[in-house]
Amino acid sequence: MKYLLSISLLFSFVLIADQHEEKSSYEPNVAEYYVSTFKDGKDMDDMMRWAKKFNMWADKTDHFENYTAAMLVPYYHSGEQPHDFVWVGISPDSEAHHKGNDHWFTNGTKLLAELNKILDSGNQTTYTWQRTVSETPSGQNGYVVYSDCKLGEGVTAVQFYDAYYAYAVAAKKMGDVAGRKMIFPNMGVPSTWDYDFVQAVSTETIADYGKNWTNFWSNTDDMPELKALNDLGGSCENERSYGIVPVRG
Repeated sequence: MKYLLSISLLFSFVLIADQHEEKSSYEPNVAEYYVSTFKDGKDMDDMMRWAKKFNMWADKTDHFENYTAAMLVPYYHSGEQPHDFVWVGISPDSEAHHKGNDHWFTNGTKLLAELNKILDSGNQTTYTWQRTVSETPSGQNGYVVYSDCKLGEGVTAVQFYDAYYAYAVAAKKMGDVAGRKMIFPNMGVPSTWDYDFVQAVSTETIADYGKNWTNFWSNTDDMPELKALNDLGGSCENERSYGIVPVRG
């Protein structure tokens, strides 16, 4: 697969924006995605009880003080990769994330044993870095749509992000309420995945996602920032959506 930006750029990602455009204040962060399926007889109630134990355990150390987590419950999806939910955990940077990973690896044996009684083993686990483009009005998210994207010929991820951010700023002024991210998988990616990044578009509720199409997208015909973004080319496909269940905030 193509990795236009490696994880080594996490601390040196610089936006080269036009001097007349607003510059993004969003810094890159990292995230882990655990694709999960329940063992026979287990369900989300078992997982929520385990998550409560995890939080109590994590609260006893500073290794997870900036770690947030949620469970993504499939809504619209193809079924090509059957799963019951995806655990997503986010850290502010690679150092903080791997500090937590180290503590989990060396001290989480009992919790892992309990988790292995709930979930099947061997599912995909992916490590990514990501950049926020925009946020929902409250900063909270209850619904998200992911899609796999390719950049246009000769277009870099930085150029696309600049145009995407300019579009998001203009869209917000026109009533848009969506949060957006560009996600760059780094480890644990299937060998058949041949894209440049994953796009995430989220809203506070499922209803807001539908309302946003009516209230915002019906007014974008003469939006220069959207035209500039579209002129960069590229494409996104394989859309799938999830409800978001907060676990650790």
